[in-house]
Amino acid sequence: MNLRGFVLAVFFRRSSASAVRGYASVAFLVGVSFFFAGCASYNSQTTAPAPAAALMVSANSFNFNTVVVGQSATQILRLTNSGSAPLQISSISLSNNEFAFSGPSLPRTVLPAISVDYTLAFAPTTAGNASASLTIASNAPHSPAAISLAGVAEKGVVALQVTPTSINFGNENLQSTATQNVTLQNTGDVNITINGITASGSGFGYSDLSPGFSLSPNQKVTFQIWFRPQTSGTALGTVSILSANLASPETVSLTGDGITSTPTPPPAPSPATQPTVQLAWSASSSVVVGYRVYRSTTSGNFYSPLFSAPLNALTFEDSTVTSGDTYYYVVTAVDANGVESVYSNQATAYVPAS
Repeated sequence: MNLRGFVLAVFFRRSSASAVRGYASVAFLVGVSFFFAGCASYNSQTTAPAPAAALMVSANSFNFNTVVVGQSATQILRLTNSGSAPLQISSISLSNNEFAFSGPSLPRTVLPAISVDYTLAFAPTTAGNASASLTIASNAPHSPAAISLAGVAEKGVVALQVTPTSINFGNENLQSTATQNVTLQNTGDVNITINGITASGSGFGYSDLSPGFSLSPNQKVTFQIWFRPQTSGTALGTVSILSANLASPETVSLTGDGITSTPTPPPAPSPATQPTVQLAWSASSSVVVGYRVYRSTTSGNFYSPLFSAPLNALTFEDSTVTSGDTYYYVVTAVDANGVESVYSNQATAYVPAS
């Protein structure tokens, strides 16, 4: 800006007594000038920073602590774009294959203030300490980002507790049924799958538990073992619980006495007049070593095996039936490891009175 100069004039006039004619005057001129020329104007301008992406992770390290070999543990990693421009996550990699991650596909664009979650897993295959580095490559500053992972792998313990391990049913009338409960508990730290259950001995059987049932650590299951004597006298039997996780089957020892409160029945008919039931079934689609036939006089329950060793045939003739009774049959398939399938459909046979 410019301020023009200005002049200040001060005049004094006085008469002199000695002056005869005219005026004598003295003029004082005082001038003050101010000049502001060429003052430059000030222009203030602020430049805003360019938008940029920023990667924020929920944690810089993850500790999975102790995990049993063959099992896995998971934790969640959250990635957040804390910047002002889209975040381009190009890849995520791990340095140890005992660790893994899963989640949204890559590469992936994450908008500002948006998060994505990835699941981190530790699934050890050998015992011992394990560690890994998870690397995240992106367009964020200081890329790639590294996250440390750690865990301890422990060898699993397999243990199945059976309670009780022996049962005495005592005296039981013929054709009547007594039951006892048996409890299985997984006392180890790995899952146990029941691959098969077998019952041997005349008049003994089980219910409420099917092959394929899995017990997680500390889990319990209760099933029934029953005794339904067909003949008088002492009967001995065994229920075996089979599992691929166990080195040998767990067993329950069984005993009971069949008694009768009715008069002794007449002698059985001669072989020439003995009735029989003819059974036939289709072959299993799996590779098996044979079949077992079970029979009951109650529909849908209390089946007893007619023989212990698997039968390598698709037919069977039951000659231990009596006239005037109804029988119910099921068949199972047995593989080379002794694992038995679930029951087939039930077949019914009525033996006419002679």
